[in-house]
Amino acid sequence: MADRVTTYQCPACTGPLHFDGMSGKLVCDYCGSSYTLEEVQASYADRNASAAAADHAAQEKEEKQRQEAAAQEGGAQGWGADAVHMRAYNCSTCGAELMCDQSTAALNCPYCGNPTVIPSRFEGVDRPDYVIPFKIGKDKAVEALRTYYKGKHLLPGSFISSNHLEEIKGVYVPFRLYSGTVDAEAQYTAKKEHREKQGDTEIVRTEFYEVQRSGSLDYSKIPVDASQKMPDDLMDSIEPYDYKDLRKFTLEYMPGFMASRQDVGEKECRERARTRAGHSAQEALKGTVEGYTSVSTDRHREGFRQETVEYGMFPVWLLSTKWEGKTFLFAMNGQSGRMVGDLPVSKGKLYGASGITFAFLFLLNYFLLFAQHPQRMLMSVLLPLIAAVIVGAVLYGPMKNVAKRTSAGTYMEKSSFHIGRTTDRYMRTEETRRQTGPGSRPGGGAGKSPSGGKAPGPGRGRGPSGGQGPSGNKGRGAR
Repeated sequence: MADRVTTYQCPACTGPLHFDGMSGKLVCDYCGSSYTLEEVQASYADRNASAAAADHAAQEKEEKQRQEAAAQEGGAQGWGADAVHMRAYNCSTCGAELMCDQSTAALNCPYCGNPTVIPSRFEGVDRPDYVIPFKIGKDKAVEALRTYYKGKHLLPGSFISSNHLEEIKGVYVPFRLYSGTVDAEAQYTAKKEHREKQGDTEIVRTEFYEVQRSGSLDYSKIPVDASQKMPDDLMDSIEPYDYKDLRKFTLEYMPGFMASRQDVGEKECRERARTRAGHSAQEALKGTVEGYTSVSTDRHREGFRQETVEYGMFPVWLLSTKWEGKTFLFAMNGQSGRMVGDLPVSKGKLYGASGITFAFLFLLNYFLLFAQHPQRMLMSVLLPLIAAVIVGAVLYGPMKNVAKRTSAGTYMEKSSFHIGRTTDRYMRTEETRRQTGPGSRPGGGAGKSPSGGKAPGPGRGRGPSGGQGPSGNKGRGAR
């Protein structure tokens, strides 16, 4: 049977080739020879076509054999129920059997080390439109992990000295790339406060407005990882990718790295992209509500149109370390070098830093505040406590930086933002009075009273003094 995989070897010495991001060429690991993508592509075009054809011809027969093997106790190869999802290939260099799941598209032979690509995994709907090549090599990825530990003040002292790198691999991760336009609208309750003092009384007048906004915003190539093997939060955290390095996909970028084809449903990916685009549009809308003391969202709605989806392979370095029996996974953007990964936290260091902060500020407040004003004892305790919590949060944050993205960030085309309806309608005014003189208690003497009479009808949008709303528009409805 013809080979169903392609092993990329140096034409000069038959050593393994790998794509080098710095030079943009395929380089031999042994003799150092380098070749352009076009040279290797021309050399391997027929071989890749033959490998894909052979793989297609064998799939039907293998599928039947796998099902029969899986039906037997334990499976023919000891894979059990998983045997149905496995594929067996032979390395075209050393002949070793390579077992991989259905989504694996590129790997290195564990016996001879030669980079192996399965061309049939990159055909039809599974053929990517784009690729962003690796720009950062393995050595720099390892060094970046060591640098990542620096400045993490809550890291246990033994972690750096006793943890060791278990595995590092460069992977081309499949991403679906979503583009389109989001139409958004929202209604807010906005408040504007006016404060004045009359003797020992503070008077706060709060104006309430009903604010409505609508608009549209374009988004371009929001990436959603389409591999079940990759944690969504980890892949989101290494963004953004710079699309200036986006290239038309060819197999010749794959040698030397692992790769998986997409195996997450398109509907699930689309919903994740829409969620991020919708949040970004709402942030843009809310940013137009200006001139108020506070703004809260009452309701919002998004619609999507002119959507397109493309398919890209993006570079990721995955590094795993082990410490005290636990495995810690880190990911690095193979283009930008951004490293993320959750780290262990020393509770002793966390409590110690917070405790020292509290003790120092409490003593300072005690002598400067409480000694002169005994009635303010609660304040002497509360302020240091708040500061201690803030210090703990600031130190803890860098230790846990893996999280799903809720907005689309740089993938939103902010120049396309178009505002539709802008309405600010005055509703009512409430007045609060509070005694602030000596001996007054917190909250004592306070009271509310509505003022301003009944609210103007819809469309007038004028405040109590007959002026226009804080946003500078007169609330005459949709514009």
